[in-house]
Amino acid sequence: MRLARRLAALAARFERRDAILFVGLAGLITASLVALAFLGEPLSAGLSSQVLRQSIFVALGGAAYLAMSRLSYRVWWSLSWTTYALAIILLLAVLLFGVERGGSQRWFLLGEIQFQPSEFAKIALIVTLARFYTRSPLALTTLRGHLLAGLITLPLALLVLRQPDFGSAMLLLCIWQGIALAAGVAWRRLVIPPLVTLALSPLIWLTLQPYMRERILSFFDPGFDPLGSGYNVLQARIAIGSGGLWGRGFSESSQTVLEFLRVRETDFIFAVIAEQAGLIGATALLAMFGLVILYCLMASLSAQDSFGGLIAAGVMLIFVFQVVINVGMNAGVVPVTGLTLPLVSAGGSSVLALLAGLGLVTSVSHYREPSYVQSRKRPAIGDVGE
Repeated sequence: MRLARRLAALAARFERRDAILFVGLAGLITASLVALAFLGEPLSAGLSSQVLRQSIFVALGGAAYLAMSRLSYRVWWSLSWTTYALAIILLLAVLLFGVERGGSQRWFLLGEIQFQPSEFAKIALIVTLARFYTRSPLALTTLRGHLLAGLITLPLALLVLRQPDFGSAMLLLCIWQGIALAAGVAWRRLVIPPLVTLALSPLIWLTLQPYMRERILSFFDPGFDPLGSGYNVLQARIAIGSGGLWGRGFSESSQTVLEFLRVRETDFIFAVIAEQAGLIGATALLAMFGLVILYCLMASLSAQDSFGGLIAAGVMLIFVFQVVINVGMNAGVVPVTGLTLPLVSAGGSSVLALLAGLGLVTSVSHYREPSYVQSRKRPAIGDVGE
């Protein structure tokens, strides 16, 4: 009886727009589990099975989603700097005590399970910057304030880059710029950091790891190193092209079955799905991402205060940036960065962090109590500082 009352209470809080999110999530998670079931070890292999590990983290992520959605997002106003400090501590700890794989030291190893702190640093940064831009008018109206927000972002980005994880470091910087745009920072201030980066690009090139330089060179010419840095890009293009309109199915997907395509479970899972399900399947997958992004956008635009609106915008930015970059590198139109396809690629930490982040967005969408975060009117994009 008590369970029935709780289910009834949950149903009463269910909003029509939530269906958009749940359809999108169901499609993405189903695509992930089906693809991983064909790629890796069977369920009988225990935790060696990618699909079993992904299923476990989907379940844990679902619990995190429910917990975050039922908790008022405004609680994180007072906890924002605590989460930021915790993210710094974890990123420092992984450089000291983490396991090294493939030349990168990004993970803590907990038995058979890997934990990647940088995934949670993204959510911590979103909450911290949302509070900063909400509480600090100078961040909206002066270049100094905007750059101060950049100084909040920089320690996280540098620690992630030190692992090294170039893609996630760039994502953290894009979260800063994207939240600033959503908060209402003027365009002329937003373009200054990219212009400075462009001017310093020769120096940045000298500081890049050798494999990063090779990936950039292979982007401009995949034939530069067809058996090395350009190999996966060439094989991903073949896989996507061979999928045709309806796909080749699993048994006929030569790039996947014969393992010509490497890093199939993570970086290049989009190419796997495109080969097996064709243009129709790949388009359906992108449509599911569109639903999740649309939900975040609606939550941001309808939020009662800037803090909630910027949180939803920040989570939306993660999906937009990672989908564009991952699909782009599968198609060979952007350099390979190592960013995975959200909720589809194998990766427990990413699934857990993203579902928790979407729980925050749902909290922003549902809560309608008077805001104690701020009394001023939310600025529209571009209204402040012009």
